[in-house]
Parts: sequence; structure tokens; C-alpha cells
Amino acid sequence: MKKSESLIDRVFKSSLISMTAAVIVTMLGIVIDGIVIGRFLGPECMAAYTLAAPITNLVTALSGLMTEGTQVLCALNLGKGNVKRARNVFSVCMIATLVISAVLVAGVLLFTQDITSFLGARGSSANLQPLVGDYLVGLAFSFPATIMLFEFNSLMRLDGDSMRVIVAVVTMTALNITGDLLNVLLIGGGMFGMGLATTISYLVALVIMLLHFRKSNIIFKFSLAGLKLADLKDILVAGCPSAVGNVSTMARSFTLNQILLATAASTMAVGAFGALTVVQGFVSCVLIGVGMTTGMIAGMILGEQDRSSAERLVSVAMRTAFAIGVVLAVAVFALAGVIAPLFGSSSGAEMVALAERGLRFYAFSAILYGVNNAFVNYTQGMRRTGLSALFCFLQNFVFVSVPALALQGALDSDAVWLALPLGELITTVAIFALAAALKRGIPRRAKDFLFLKEPFGASADEVLDIKISKFDEVVPACEHAKQFCKSKGADGKTCYHVSLFIEELGSNVVEYGFAEDEGKLLEIRIVHFDDGWVLRLRDNCRAFDPVKWIELNESDDPTVNMGIKLVCAMAKDVTYVSTLDLNIITLRI
Repeated sequence: MKKSESLIDRVFKSSLISMTAAVIVTMLGIVIDGIVIGRFLGPECMAAYTLAAPITNLVTALSGLMTEGTQVLCALNLGKGNVKRARNVFSVCMIATLVISAVLVAGVLLFTQDITSFLGARGSSANLQPLVGDYLVGLAFSFPATIMLFEFNSLMRLDGDSMRVIVAVVTMTALNITGDLLNVLLIGGGMFGMGLATTISYLVALVIMLLHFRKSNIIFKFSLAGLKLADLKDILVAGCPSAVGNVSTMARSFTLNQILLATAASTMAVGAFGALTVVQGFVSCVLIGVGMTTGMIAGMILGEQDRSSAERLVSVAMRTAFAIGVVLAVAVFALAGVIAPLFGSSSGAEMVALAERGLRFYAFSAILYGVNNAFVNYTQGMRRTGLSALFCFLQNFVFVSVPALALQGALDSDAVWLALPLGELITTVAIFALAAALKRGIPRRAKDFLFLKEPFGASADEVLDIKISKFDEVVPACEHAKQFCKSKGADGKTCYHVSLFIEELGSNVVEYGFAEDEGKLLEIRIVHFDDGWVLRLRDNCRAFDPVKWIELNESDDPTVNMGIKLVCAMAKDVTYVSTLDLNIITLRI
């Protein structure tokens, strides 16, 4: 670990890897679906697959609503040290998810024909109606698992079980691919079989995820005790930006499908757009992982009211998103001629040509998509809900659909392809314009893009941050902390307590935690408020709850665990949270 790195950098990188891996493997199954349908079932089935996209987008929208809302609130409460409230939010989320899922499944099964007609399988495209309907019916029972898998992807990372997520989605992808190939090569189940293969794979993955909740030492435990309807309202409000973004994506897909249906190529153009959408989803999943990681950590930072960590998060998120975006853009542009033929057989040569052209246009949008998505997720995590929802709507619908409609008559299908990078460029310009307006100048640094609700935490001159990476830095840190408290007018007792707490807890962390391996770091934060002092210790060592340790190791000998006992007895309040592979101890003095 570099000396200049903070734990925010460390957590961001580790969370990004696990979250992105889960999303990539999940999207790999969707890519395989598109390839198998295009190559083995033909252009008409590929067009039907594309027309069904708004329904899958609707499911994604609802999962985003529940997932992001729950993630933000749970991370916020964990940042405050309130595990009980985080559990209540989780329990309400599970109940609401079951109700929403049941409504979705019933709606698709009862109104299949009406839905397929609304999606565009009517008139000259009426031949697509049974294909769209078969696919949706086969897919319907995957909706509950789809929503829960997205929810658990975030929550299990907060709960320290990210590896289970990887195992579940790898298993799901393997089963999905196997089912798809069996369907087209042996069973001949058509579009219904494609949807059913996805359903089976998702349900198996859900079972693997649910095994997590058999563990005893987890944060998120389902309970009916203490549930409040207000928690559901808070989830919906906090998750609103994601829902707006996904509904906007659904509306955009519908709008762009209608534009392509009106072009000369018609069915071939819609099929090409389906191929592009599949690739876009797979490529974007890495950048979506950046956004999800950013939003999750932002929620924790909001609970801690830590401005310097917010600035650090914005910096690392934006730099990472841009760098990954550039690499992905170059790869898609260079490999468009290789990727497009994967989605078509010899009878779909026109569709393949259109898809290749569309991919080259789309490649440019990947450069800025990650930055824009990270911004939206960051503002959502910081509970700037209105701002986040507005940019979700603009980025995912307005800034793409309006240019496409305006260029439709002049550019034919190229209007849709060109609108994708234009939408991302306009979104980035809008973010910079807003930051410039708030700063009343040109935004140049990460702190110009924080968009925090003021007041936020303590002012910079009332905060002291100290990093400890080895044992001989503990004593100087105690002295530094004592002098800082004295400079802020603290009495001798307070100065002594702060110094003592750092010495006892800091020494314990370094002695027992740092011995495991390299890359360990202890961050100490001292904050002066009008009504007292707060001391926070945050490290990336193995979990250690000092309060529970005392309870589990009671002894009649007063000298046993004397240091930890003194700290817990002398502090006004001690809270401990283990989340995102971090130990966070907060003491009020």
C-alpha cells in the first residue's frame, strides 16, 4: 500500500474488483443469450429479443430502486454505527421485494399479448408477437431472483461476503450458457426455452446467495421486529435516482426501437440495435461497477460526515472511471468488426453490417459514460436525491432521445448510433456547467464536484487526520492529538482522554492487526464539535469489536484487558461497525 493512499482508495479498489466481477459475469450470460439467439434462431428472434428489452429494463429499474435505496440507507446507518437501523431497512426491503416480484410475474403472465403489442409487435411487425410473448413468459419467473441478486450484490459486500456473490453469478452464468445451448441444439424450445434457461440459472444463483443468511456473525438479519412503513418510504426516496435512470433507459429503448422500425432496414436495424445493446451492457458493466462502488462508499461517508474522505472518493472514482472508459472505447472500436458477426448468421448479413457501424459510434460514448455514471451514483449516495434523479433522466433519456429524433429524417439509423455518444458528451458538459455555476468559476479539483448539503461535518480547522502504518508512529500520534485538542481550547481531562484512547486502541490495532501482512493502515480522525469531541479509528485489519471483546472475555482479575476496559468506561459512547472489510470504532468524549 502506498504511503499516500488512504483507506478510501483501498476500499474503493477492492470493492470495485468484487462488484465489477459480479456484474461482468452476470452480463456475460446476457451477452451469450444475444449471441445464441442471433446465430441459431435468426434475425426475427433477435428483433423479438430487442423488443422485449423495455420489460427487462423495467425489472432492472425496480431492482435499482430497491437496491440503491437500501444500499444508501444501510451504508448511511453503518457509517453512523447504527447496525439495528440497517437491519430494519434490510428487512423492509425483503418484504417489499417479494410483493413487487409477485406483481411483475402475474402482470406478464396475465397480459402477455397486450404487452407484446405495446412493445411494437403489431402491424407490419405482428409476426414478432408470439416470439416476444414466448420469451417473456419463459423469463417471468426470474424476476424475483433478478431483483434480489442485485440487492444482495451490494449488501453482501457491506456484510463482508463478496466471494459468495462471485460464486453465485459464476454458477448462474455457466448454467445459463449450458441451458441456452441445450435449448437450441437439442431441445428446440425456441424463445420460450431461452427465457426459461435464464430463469433456472437465476433461481439457482439465488439459492446460493440465501445460504449467506444461515451465518450467525452477519449484519443483515431478517426480522419483523421494529419494522416501520417510513423505512419503505425512505428506501423509495433514496433509490429514486436509480429507478428514474432505469425507467428512462426503458423509455429510451422504446423510443429508439420505434425510430429504427421506421427506417428502411426496419427489422434488421432493430436486430442490430439489440446486438449493440447487449455489447453496451457488457462493456458498461465495468463502469457500472465503478458507479455502484462510489455510491456505496458515499453513503458510509455521509454517515461519518467526513468531507476529506468525500473529496478523496470523488477523485479516485472519476480518475478510475475515465481511465477504464478510454480503454473500453478503444477496444470496442477496434474489435467492432469481430464482435458484430457473433450476433448474426449468413441470413443476417445486413444486420451484422448495421451492428458493426453502430458499435463504432457507441465506442465513443464509453469514454464519458463511466464519469457521468459515477457522478450520479455519488450524488445519490450523498442523498442529493433530486440532483441525482435529474441527471439520471437527462443522461438516460433526454440527451439521447432528443438528438436521435432530431436527426432521424436526415441520418436514418445513424441518428440512433450518433445519439449515444452525443448524449454522454452533453451530460458531461451539464455536470461541469453546474459545478462552475456553484463555484462561480472554472471547476478544477475534486472538491469542486462534492455537491454536499451544507452544513456537512465540521470545518477543516476543527479536524485532525493522522495515518499510522507502523508501531513507532503511535506515540507521536498521541502527542500530536493532545496538542491539537489543547489548541482548540480543550481542558486537560479531554486532552488526556483523547491521547490515552489513541494509545490504547491504536497500539492494539498495530500490534495485533499489522502483524498479519503488509498493506495495513490505521486512520485516526479527531473532530471538535460545539457539544464535544469525536474520535474515530478506522483500519483494514481483521474484525475486532472492543465492547464485545470485553463481554466475551470477562475476568475477576481487574488487570486483564485493562486498557480496553478503561477506554470503554471513560468514553461517553463507543460504537463499532465492521463493513467493507474495515473496522470503524467511534468514541464520543
